[in-house]
Amino acid sequence: MRWTFAAVAVIAWTAQAEDAALREEFDAYRKATESRIGALEARLGERVAETNAPSLPEAFVERATLDFEFHGYFRAGLGVNGDGDAMEAFKAPGAESKYRLGNEAETYIEAAFQQNFTSPRLRADGVDIFTKLTFAYFTPTVDNNDFNTTTSLREAYAAARGVWSAKKEALFWAGNRFYEHLDIHISDFFFRDMAGFGGGIEDVALGEGDMKWAAAWLGGSIDQLSSSGTAYENDYHFNKNTLDLRLYGIETAAGRLALVLDLAHFSGDTLVSGGTPITITDSSGWAAGAILATPLGGNRSNRFTAQYGEGAADNFKAVITAPKGIDLSTVTRIDTDGTRRLRLTDDILLDEGEPLTYQLIGVYERYDNGFSSMDTIDWASLGARPVYHLNTYFSLALEAGADYTRQKDGPEGTLGKLTFAPQIQPRAAFLARPSIRAFVTYAAWTDGFEGLVAPVSYGNARQGLSAGVQMEAWW
Repeated sequence: MRWTFAAVAVIAWTAQAEDAALREEFDAYRKATESRIGALEARLGERVAETNAPSLPEAFVERATLDFEFHGYFRAGLGVNGDGDAMEAFKAPGAESKYRLGNEAETYIEAAFQQNFTSPRLRADGVDIFTKLTFAYFTPTVDNNDFNTTTSLREAYAAARGVWSAKKEALFWAGNRFYEHLDIHISDFFFRDMAGFGGGIEDVALGEGDMKWAAAWLGGSIDQLSSSGTAYENDYHFNKNTLDLRLYGIETAAGRLALVLDLAHFSGDTLVSGGTPITITDSSGWAAGAILATPLGGNRSNRFTAQYGEGAADNFKAVITAPKGIDLSTVTRIDTDGTRRLRLTDDILLDEGEPLTYQLIGVYERYDNGFSSMDTIDWASLGARPVYHLNTYFSLALEAGADYTRQKDGPEGTLGKLTFAPQIQPRAAFLARPSIRAFVTYAAWTDGFEGLVAPVSYGNARQGLSAGVQMEAWW
């Protein structure tokens, strides 16, 4: 027995000795490895210093380690009217937009793919070069058995920033792009929409402050979808040439100001769409505008815009679209030079402010379509969407909006819309997405709009109801 204990003791002592030796060998290896890594880091730092690379633009730093990006937007859902048939959106005749919560009768998807070129040489030079493709899919859900789907190439462009050594923030681009694609969220109203084919330069600094300038040549983008993701009401949309000039980041006592000037030319065309051909005359036009962004404190901000345009530039878009207030089946000639438009918008946004967030908007537009018998159309709109956040994930949204339109020798009336929608969102913020919601919408309109609002669902009625579920997401 004593010999057995002695043997066990010898074995244990030997194991401890071997373990100690292994630990010493591992510690030596670890120290040597750390020393080699330190030397490599020092050499790398020396090489970077030798390049004397300028500081990278913030937008490039965010993408510096990511070669490929996937972005997108989509909305989809199911809605029915008061009779259980497919829901139809409530929109006032002559209005450029509608209040969208619980009032979108389509599925719309945008998928954007961006490839960033991030070689060591580009990173060292502070250069950001990328390409972007955006595809869209649309299908209306207003009919029970007629789903006319549409696909579209919304963007296809390349851009380069940092290649101009004297103006590292300047961005050069060419292709098809959502350029100056500005909207008011709760009505999905693109009050300035220069999206289209073309090219230009932007973010060129003036002096030491934040003021910059941009210039672009735009030719429009012709497909079957408007910027709000709905189908055009007719085939009347044509390319035109526009020189777009911007001066922005101007600091004023009232906030940050942007000034825009558009010079447009349209060479004329003929519309053939199943009826009598319509001749659209050539036109040169101009438009000017101002956008003032004012911080209001407490995470609130206000954006006021004023725009005026004539002729080919009157719609503040990169394409020619049909004049409002005209029955295209009754005319054979349209004088584009005769159009005029004044547009004012204002919106206040509180995106972060638990438990209550909101957006408030107001729009006024005076439009002259160039036809003396029914030329002027006035449109005024007021709306609000307050959202009460019960906690981080659950919220209650209430959207109320009213649109008034009046056309000379044409329809005149008011449409009011009210929607209640409980929601689930990833955080307590107005623009947090995705949003999963149920909704109930009620709308009513005056006699002048009878038969003109939701005519498929409500014919000659003066009120309507819809209910459903919807999701909306962007990333």
